[in-house]
This record gives sequence, structure tokens and C-alpha cells, in this order.
Amino acid sequence: MKKKSKGNVIELVDYATRYMNIVNLVYTGRPRGKAVREESHIDELLEQYGNLTIVIPPDVFSITPSFLEELFFNVVRKYGRSVFDEKIKIQNNGYSIDSQLDEAIGRILSKKSSIEK
Repeated sequence: MKKKSKGNVIELVDYATRYMNIVNLVYTGRPRGKAVREESHIDELLEQYGNLTIVIPPDVFSITPSFLEELFFNVVRKYGRSVFDEKIKIQNNGYSIDSQLDEAIGRILSKKSSIEK
């Protein structure tokens, strides 16, 4: 299913997995992060708008560093941490991802990312 752009806002709920009418608000693993990166066109939207807001659903259950690592991989590699912080705003709706984001960005910026074998 192709997702529609909402300008410079990416709502993670639009990329939740669904089974029948049940929405699973768990964002885990590199494969899922990569899928959301590709489906949301995050890299292209950032180029187009210059900044993005990522909206975390209020009822989210889990977001792991490995998911964030793949979701933000290209952005962090291209711009580094300080510019990432300027260009990407996280609207957390009560679910803080600070420690997960720090871990993910640390992995991306390290000499040997956990993605690279």
C-alpha cells in the first residue's frame, strides 16, 4: 500500500503493521525500519522540505534502537548528529525515544555500524 505524503510530517501510525482491524504499534528491527524508511520516502521528503517532523503515536508500545537505526540511517550518515537534530523533530506524544535514538545514532556514526558486517 502506497502511503500519502503529509508534507513534511511522517506519522508512524501510518506505517504500523495491521492484522484485520488490529493495529500493532510496535516498531522493532532493522527490516521494519528499512521498510518504513522506503515507504515513507523520508530521505526524499527531507531533501524536498529541509526538515521533518516524526509523529510517534500516543499508544505506541515499543520502538527499538535497531528500528531507528535503519529508519534514520541515510539521514545521519549524510548530515551527522547536529544537523540531524536541527532537521528532524520528534513529536513523542508521551513516549520518549531519547535513549533509543542516542543508541541508534551512535551505531550509525560508529566506525563499524551494527548494520555492516
